[in-house]
Amino acid sequence: SIASYIDIEASVSETFRLSFATRFEDYSDFGSTLNFKLATFIKAAENFNIRAAANTGFRAPSLHQLNFNSTSTIFDQNGNPQEVGTFSNDSRAAQLLGIPQLKEETSKSISLGITAKIPDANISLTVDGYFVTIDDRVVYTGQFEGPGTGSELDNLLSQANATAASFFANAIDTESKGLDIVVTHNTNLNDRMRLKSDLAATFSQTRQVGDIKASQVLENAGLVGTYFPEDSRVYLEEAVARTKINLTNVLSMEKVNIFLRNVFFGKVTEAVNNVLLQEEYGTKIVTDLSIGYDLSEELTITLGANNLLDVYPDRSAQDLDPSTPGDQTNRSGGRFDWSRRAQQFGIGGRFLFARMSFRLK
Repeated sequence: SIASYIDIEASVSETFRLSFATRFEDYSDFGSTLNFKLATFIKAAENFNIRAAANTGFRAPSLHQLNFNSTSTIFDQNGNPQEVGTFSNDSRAAQLLGIPQLKEETSKSISLGITAKIPDANISLTVDGYFVTIDDRVVYTGQFEGPGTGSELDNLLSQANATAASFFANAIDTESKGLDIVVTHNTNLNDRMRLKSDLAATFSQTRQVGDIKASQVLENAGLVGTYFPEDSRVYLEEAVARTKINLTNVLSMEKVNIFLRNVFFGKVTEAVNNVLLQEEYGTKIVTDLSIGYDLSEELTITLGANNLLDVYPDRSAQDLDPSTPGDQTNRSGGRFDWSRRAQQFGIGGRFLFARMSFRLK
């Protein structure tokens, strides 16, 4: 690739700073791209600042998205094994389905934030909001099966020892918006005791916008829902917690340090195609605690626990649709008690530890 970059920054006044940057890059893979960033910083008061930015960007497909070919065993919702092949977009299988070559993702974003201090209370605050759109987002498709008629696609799957094929594709557009808040407080409780508290909160939402960008071949075959299936939409929009709040306190007393952290995780949803099985898992709070003692200036011993209260995500229900024969559940035929298609926090439970640290002078 060949690239050029310009960055200009100017202090318009003592309280106002403006910056502009632009970048041109030409790639042998997918052509050229031109992007920019415009940012400003305003010192509105002695302890209050405003910052804002707008920019465009791009992300080229990664090497594995472009070139990875493999066949692996994947377990379906009922725990049954399937041999699924991942084919590159320049493969014959992709051509038969009308799946085009990968191209870059492009983005536009704006952000607005403030920073503030309250010196008398030893408090500092930052608040940032953002909105990002991504066009031609690269996703991993659903599983395309051959028609079972001895077609060319059937033969290609057979050669790869696979029963279905998946691809990386520029299938959708998305938008994300969010708010990040950080509050820090320091205080001296007495001459020998100091407390530092940090509160960090993230509220975010990502969703698909517009239509799925499927080829005419897929539309004619009624396979648009396989190109970007329902479980992929749920995984994008609801399977990761939209809210996360972290409160950390550190109490320092001469040779003793006490660390306490509580993390709030928002609700998540099981990413499956069957709407009846899109189970919602509730909010949780996970607590970490550790106590450190300085045996000397060089040596510290620490005892602690991650997930002190032994909190677990909600278990998947035994049967989500009693009206249907058999157990309609997300437990993969009884192999798993917890979700495999939603990300909240781990299922390891309480973890106790002892640690010794040695500092070299």
